[in-house]
Amino acid sequence: MRVIKLAVLSFIFLFLIITAISLLIPSHIRISKAINLAPPKDSIFALIKDQKRWPQWHPAFMKKHTSDSLPPISVIQEAISDSEVIFSIRQENHRPVINGWKLYQYPSTDSVTLQWYMDFHMSWYPWEKFGSLFYENTYGVMMEQGLSDIKKLRINSR
Repeated sequence: MRVIKLAVLSFIFLFLIITAISLLIPSHIRISKAINLAPPKDSIFALIKDQKRWPQWHPAFMKKHTSDSLPPISVIQEAISDSEVIFSIRQENHRPVINGWKLYQYPSTDSVTLQWYMDFHMSWYPWEKFGSLFYENTYGVMMEQGLSDIKKLRINSR
């Protein structure tokens, strides 16, 4: 009986320590990647705004990565301005992830900078917080690939 009581108390103590450490990890994480492209910015935005063209450049929507075994993904347009496009992307039974693309253009340069960011909001659960530490390795690589594909599409379309 004492061993069982010690095991339960140890488990509770360990859970409290892990939870306390996870509270040091922020519950909002933004991953951001950027690339320089040749103008005009209207053609870049046309590629991003048109969800039908996403399979050409967005790794999550490419035909080779999508299958019937994956849960469906819903995409909702949140906002569009002259320099930013924001979509909410949600996989079934998951929280939505805000995806934004912002263009920066400075008069003294011959290129525009396209920034792609993803905002993740997590609850206080330790497994969510610790899991978020690996987002850069998965989503960051996907974002770099998508931006690279946009650049290739723009070069080939000239």
